[in-house]
Amino acid sequence: MNIRKKLTLRFVLHSVIAGLIVLLIAVLTVFWVMQRFSDISLSNNFASAGLERLVESSTFDADGITFDAKLLEQVKENGGWLQSLDEAGNVESSYHTPKDVPLHYGPGELVAYWNGEQDFPYGLYLWIQEKNGRLYTLLYGVPKIIQPVLDILAKTPPAYSGGKPHLPAGLTEKLMAKEGYIQLLDAEGKEVASLNRPSSVPVRYSVQELTLRSEYSDQYGYYTSTVYHADEKMTYVVGSPVAQGNKTGLEGSGMQAETEVLLMGIAGMLAATLLLLALLSLYNAHQFGTPILHMLAWLDALGKGRFTEPQDRKKQPRSRHSSGKWKKRYRIFADVMRSLDTLSGILQRDRELRRQTEVLREEWITGITHDLKTPLSSIKGYAHLLAEGHYDWSPDEVRRFSVVMLEKSAHIDTLISDLDLTYRIKSGISPPQMELIELNGWLENALDQAGANPAYGEGRIRFVSAGKEIWVRLYAPWLERVVNNLTANALLHNSPDTRLDVMLTADEEAGLSILFRDNGQGMDELTKDHLFERYYRGVDTLSTTHGSGLGMAVSKGLIEAMGGEIAVQSTPGSGTDITLLWKKSSAVRVDSPG
Repeated sequence: MNIRKKLTLRFVLHSVIAGLIVLLIAVLTVFWVMQRFSDISLSNNFASAGLERLVESSTFDADGITFDAKLLEQVKENGGWLQSLDEAGNVESSYHTPKDVPLHYGPGELVAYWNGEQDFPYGLYLWIQEKNGRLYTLLYGVPKIIQPVLDILAKTPPAYSGGKPHLPAGLTEKLMAKEGYIQLLDAEGKEVASLNRPSSVPVRYSVQELTLRSEYSDQYGYYTSTVYHADEKMTYVVGSPVAQGNKTGLEGSGMQAETEVLLMGIAGMLAATLLLLALLSLYNAHQFGTPILHMLAWLDALGKGRFTEPQDRKKQPRSRHSSGKWKKRYRIFADVMRSLDTLSGILQRDRELRRQTEVLREEWITGITHDLKTPLSSIKGYAHLLAEGHYDWSPDEVRRFSVVMLEKSAHIDTLISDLDLTYRIKSGISPPQMELIELNGWLENALDQAGANPAYGEGRIRFVSAGKEIWVRLYAPWLERVVNNLTANALLHNSPDTRLDVMLTADEEAGLSILFRDNGQGMDELTKDHLFERYYRGVDTLSTTHGSGLGMAVSKGLIEAMGGEIAVQSTPGSGTDITLLWKKSSAVRVDSPG
């Protein structure tokens, strides 16, 4: 799998995981909001919802009936009390029950208290339900805070002065003790007098406003009740604060508890989502940013000539463990890291090769300078002899001097020609014009001319023809130059008894090949590897340093320019094979003269 697919798969996987986590956060938020709504409903409507849940959550054990501790705590927060009655009206268990509450109820007595037919200091709520074959009767009581005040106000005609209502003795103290308030409204719902009215309570009521506050008191933070005097067309509004456990909304904001919970849930979900995105960003920065910065630092190091991977303080590559294995966050970029490692190796080898080439070139320049000065010194010496007026040279001496000068000049010309040709080959030259030649005869004649060199000795070259006519299109002067170079390389750099066999073969499938095989001393790996490089001059003890160091490089360039290949096989002590090969698919065609 390539890096593009790996990164795509990784980011898609991260997006899916992030989406699932966001979905989980949303589900948990909804669950929390619904739970809070249930708690609010339980707090505000414990007489209906709470009693039912008490029965459903109750359990039996050796000590009798047991209720849920959280629900019992809600009873206490509401300022209420709880009793469980058996079918005979006896109290089986109780919680937070005041001392003035009976421990036994007769059938008529309980109904009278519940309907208000008989005075009872607490408001009563009943819940009767069957569970596990048993009939439960729960009695829930809350203190009467407003009702006694309402009873007194119902018997007191409305009166006020200075914005204060006229109340019976003791009622003001009783109301203040309960932190309640009283308003006296005229026929239009406008306040004409008040006592201890909170700032959140309006001074003018519409029909709807007063109705809603009376019906849904818990939503406004105050239980609200009214007493209407028809004769005066005036209304007393009496309020007392909702118990601490029943308060709803943000204090002083008038916001309902449900709205507050919903906003808190949304805010929590957004905060959790933002935190998740921040953590995911940090994770991605760590997982992907760190390797990318490392690779950029590596590239920068390559640009500055440092061809090794950046290391940590322990001198270990940052992308690997001490064992050599990739670190987890670098594995996805393994292909790129391997490419950078390969590039570093190539650049390091190239730098070393350039250094070696520079050394070779300096040595070659020194050698070629010496090779040029040596024949030039001979030419100058003989020229001075001929120009000397004190001597009369004989015609034979002049002729002998001239021959030497011509030979040295030819050597200088060869050196300069090799130097020129190697740079032309490097620039990419093409043969001036291919010509059709019969290769057997041409090659035999070229070898005869090369073997005529006195420096080679006689009878050291043997030619083996293909046994049939081979017609090819080649540039003869270049091929002749290659034959001369390979012949000189085989005969001058080996012992005098070395023989050179040149074999020509041609095949419709394999193509055309010319093999130069000598039985000389062979070459080591270093010499063989650098044989066709410019400036390289192999050193041996059996030949002189005569040569430009460019002959084999020129030969390789000329053969490749004519569409062929050149290869060498050699083993120290076993001779050398140099093969010129033109494959069937190359530009050189094997055909007949027709």
